[in-house]
Amino acid sequence: MKEKLHYAIETALFVAVVILFILQFSGNKKLSDTNAVVSGDGTTSENVMPIAYIDVDSLMSNYTYSIDLNEQMTKKFENSRANLTEKTRKLQSEVADFQRKYETNSFLSRERAESEYQRITKKQEDLQKLEVQLSQELTDEQFRMNENLRKTIITQLREFNKGKGYQLVYGKMNDNILYADDAYNITAEVIEYLNRQYASSPAAKPGE
Repeated sequence: MKEKLHYAIETALFVAVVILFILQFSGNKKLSDTNAVVSGDGTTSENVMPIAYIDVDSLMSNYTYSIDLNEQMTKKFENSRANLTEKTRKLQSEVADFQRKYETNSFLSRERAESEYQRITKKQEDLQKLEVQLSQELTDEQFRMNENLRKTIITQLREFNKGKGYQLVYGKMNDNILYADDAYNITAEVIEYLNRQYASSPAAKPGE
């Protein structure tokens, strides 16, 4: 019983928050015919295509908003697990007490024993329903958090790109990009920008 919920919740919670996004900026600053693009340090690189990529794993591991969301979700999972564990412990105690009384003929009547059995059976059914409910609630919450994170990143990237002129930004995850020159890697710059924006907007912090 507990193992089933543990697996279901952990699946929803600990599957890596992976976002593979492709942003195409159609209304940004036009690049010259030489395909020059302004790099993060303000210098201009010739013959570099107006595209870039972000290492998604690194972004998720270092973006403060992502870290805060993960911590918030972990607390929700732990609270749900503690709640279920306590209810399970109490039910197991009641089951053991029922078995002891039944084996020692401690019930005053057969009807009393049957009533107690039905009560315990109902509590077992309710606990199973609670497992499903907690699992679904955490799955839904994880989905909402992932969506908020995805939308926030895309919105911030649009602002970030206003002075950059990139026409396409890829999310690099595992081996979906087999090779890319480091000149196209803007991960560190984007993380710095996102964390700076997040730090300046306390109202956006989870739970606040």
